[in-house]
Amino acid sequence: MRYNGGKRQVGQAARIRAVVLFVALAFGCQSSAQAGTSTANLTVQITITASCTINAATLNFGSVSGTTLATTLQSGSTTVSVTCTNGSPYSIAMDNGANPSGSQRRMANAGNFISYNLFTDAAHTNPWTTATSSTTCTTTNGCFLGTGNGSAQTINIYGDVPATGTAPNTGTYTDTVVMTITY
Repeated sequence: MRYNGGKRQVGQAARIRAVVLFVALAFGCQSSAQAGTSTANLTVQITITASCTINAATLNFGSVSGTTLATTLQSGSTTVSVTCTNGSPYSIAMDNGANPSGSQRRMANAGNFISYNLFTDAAHTNPWTTATSSTTCTTTNGCFLGTGNGSAQTINIYGDVPATGTAPNTGTYTDTVVMTITY
């Protein structure tokens, strides 16, 4: 430091040191007081629940004359789309429809009936049962068992209308079968 006429003057280097020290203290560098630290864990969680959806479908055996149906079996097929959570096992069962006679599914038109059958395979050897899960589906290939992959999966449904023996009444015959997906 220099004294000039009784006044104290600070040199250029001293002023720079003072500014640097001020900036360092202002931004927490070289602070003389240290704060303590403590840690804890944050748990992050999500629970994915199983879910499945199944879409409606129509199995249409087409148009056929009554005399043809009297002597000829009619076949048809359709697909349904199932979307289940990835890794979720599921089963699909079908009830006997709105017009059954015992366990025989039937389509109806104004009090007249035409029998039909549903199958899990294209060869029509495995009838689709009403079993709703892997523990109740005891008939080989009697219901559909699958595992979800998170995307839509296509399930085939095959059916036939056996020859009726006599020509049925004309008209549109329908039935509604409830599909149940258990997951």
